[in-house]
Amino acid sequence: MTNLFLQLILWIYRTVGFQNLGVAIIEIAILTRLIFYPFIKQQTHYSKKMAELQPHLNALKEKHKGNQQAYAAAQMELFKENGVNPAAGCLPSIVQIVVLFGLLGALNSILRMSNINLNFGIWNMAKPDTFFLTGLSFPLPGILVILAALTQFVQTKMMMPAAPKIHKEDKPAEKEEKADFMSEFAEAQSSMIWMFPLMFLFLGTRWPSGLALYWSVSSLLMIIQQYQIAGLGGLEQYVVKLKKYGR
Repeated sequence: MTNLFLQLILWIYRTVGFQNLGVAIIEIAILTRLIFYPFIKQQTHYSKKMAELQPHLNALKEKHKGNQQAYAAAQMELFKENGVNPAAGCLPSIVQIVVLFGLLGALNSILRMSNINLNFGIWNMAKPDTFFLTGLSFPLPGILVILAALTQFVQTKMMMPAAPKIHKEDKPAEKEEKADFMSEFAEAQSSMIWMFPLMFLFLGTRWPSGLALYWSVSSLLMIIQQYQIAGLGGLEQYVVKLKKYGR
């Protein structure tokens, strides 16, 4: 897999990449996002459908409390009635992870080649994007690393379903279901949202800046695609708060 991507990157570099690795990396990020668009659309549809079914799942969990087998059967029946395939939500992520590791392995190999033009703007694609401050013994993340972490945060937030709004006219049972969903929603966010951005801020100071460039462009395109498919998603609450502060 890595060798296949290695040959693809080298071909793009020599033909439409103007023999500049930075340009080639941006083109590869665009190409992979176009290829992944159907998978992203499918995964977003699955996430949205699961968010809509969450109150029903909570009701089934309460109904079959203590009987896991009955709950599992009722859950599968609910999925069947609504045309939801749980396995379909995992496949796009697995495919993207496999391709991502293949690309990263290929980029690491290319970044060690001596006959490749590694300069792109102010960056050397083979060296980490960092800077040092006087008095500090460790490097700080540079522009590309910060951009990669920021776009990853926004992307992850948008992929999460928007929390349901509780209205005054809602029945007590509906309010309770929505409150339970929002509680689970917040719990899931706290662990998922910050993990990858913080990881990239830490590890990005050691990785070649070429990887940070790919991740930044890929995540930025993913944000645009996500917005076109499903809107702001879990990012909506942040936008609402910003609008309130801006008034």
